Amino acid sequence: MSWPMVWKAIRDLRWTVFWYALGLAVYIVLLASFYPTLERQREEFERVLQQYPEFLFRVFGIDPQHTLFTSFAGFMHAETFGFIWPATALIFVVLSGAAAVAQEVERGTAEFWLSVPVSRARLLMSKQLALLAGILFVVLTSAVALAASAAAFGGELTGRGLGQLVLTLTSFLVAFAGLATLASAFTSERSKAAGLVAGVILLMYLAWLVAGLSEEARWLRYLSLMTAYDPQAAMLGGLAWYKPIVHLVVGIGAALAALVVFARRDIVA
Repeated sequence: MSWPMVWKAIRDLRWTVFWYALGLAVYIVLLASFYPTLERQREEFERVLQQYPEFLFRVFGIDPQHTLFTSFAGFMHAETFGFIWPATALIFVVLSGAAAVAQEVERGTAEFWLSVPVSRARLLMSKQLALLAGILFVVLTSAVALAASAAAFGGELTGRGLGQLVLTLTSFLVAFAGLATLASAFTSERSKAAGLVAGVILLMYLAWLVAGLSEEARWLRYLSLMTAYDPQAAMLGGLAWYKPIVHLVVGIGAALAALVVFARRDIVA
């Protein structure tokens, strides 16, 4: 581990992390502010939503079998954590992870970076730890915004639910951060690495979407990391323990594979 390189990587990411964290926090507070109005008109909203096709709910990560507005958790899942939050956070994670190695090669700074007297594995691990720190900052900022919103707008959110949400969001982003750094270790262009991971995310999303719409295609859910993403259950304090473990295993495994690939790679090629 090279702590000076970790701090350098954190400094390089700091403004990107700050703006993503701020934007997501503001969005959470803004959406939560509508919860009191919705509470007063719950039955009317439920009747309107019953007219919507199931496909539309599935696209935005909402299970139409559950009543959406019976709880603050259901509302925030439908409006924020089911689609908008993960989509935005994944943009940050994929672009930052894809830049770990590929951007150094693309900019022509790889030789200078590798001249630091530490092993390649430690150099890349330093960037991975910086990205993990960024993920934690984004997630914790969102969690604070959600807790403050629940207190301000009359939402029910327990400490257990908030803790499980932090675990869910962090593990979900770690999974794709690992895949992004692995793609970066293979390629010499940030755009190619990001495009590769974005393609994987799209295929997983489509597999998860189709699995939710068709009984015959239910088996597809096992091919998607989206299946283990369950922020609503987390906010209610009922998260299945294996779901974050699946994400963490994928993320850590991909990150370790990235270290091996980068250590053996001809950086000039």
